[in-house]
Amino acid sequence: MKEPVGVAVRRTCAVGSYAVVELDGDLEVGPPGTFAMVRDPTGAAFLPRPVGLFRRPDGTPAFLVDPAHGVGALAGAATLEVLTPLGRGFDLTGADAATTLIVGGGIGATVFFGLPAALGAPVRVVAGFREDRQAPALDLIEPAASRAVAIAPQLVTDLVDLTGVELVLASGPAPMVRAVAALAAAAGVPCQVALEAPMACGFGACYGCAVELDGTWQRLCIEGPVVAAERLA
Repeated sequence: MKEPVGVAVRRTCAVGSYAVVELDGDLEVGPPGTFAMVRDPTGAAFLPRPVGLFRRPDGTPAFLVDPAHGVGALAGAATLEVLTPLGRGFDLTGADAATTLIVGGGIGATVFFGLPAALGAPVRVVAGFREDRQAPALDLIEPAASRAVAIAPQLVTDLVDLTGVELVLASGPAPMVRAVAALAAAAGVPCQVALEAPMACGFGACYGCAVELDGTWQRLCIEGPVVAAERLA
């Protein structure tokens, strides 16, 4: 069983209304779609929280948080305990960046930060945010072949064009990923979705992240967080 690793926070910097927390140390960063459980052993974020760990251009491990929500308390920590990598990420077997479309909603875009490197080429990105000051987070998906941004009340699905697309990867709030999955299904395009759920452990012990897949309740930290769209109930 993996053990948490104690690391120092190198710095925290603003990206629009979000914050990027950079970490010291040689942490293992899993493939896109996997996650880490992070906690502040001495602060407000004492309980572990799931985050999407990625690497900055210089190789520094980091994660994105929204300071306005509970997990944002991690941005104020001096040291953190990190359990990584966890879960199942995107299956990129045979994927071609030129025919792959990624669709993100809000903080869910975090899971895509490592995709251009994983695919070896720029990616096409469609993303939706509650407000325009969150949109700069999209700059962390680099390089991007194209970007399209929807700001509420516009729906991200209004910008989804599946012409020439052979694979859709989606991440964000449940209503959004379900809507994207429905569009992909109607067009006959394979789709994988990264789901969101409360997590307390990250490795299947607490059953706090149960979601309905294949018609039964299953632990998202074990089955996902990335699953084939057709598994959604």
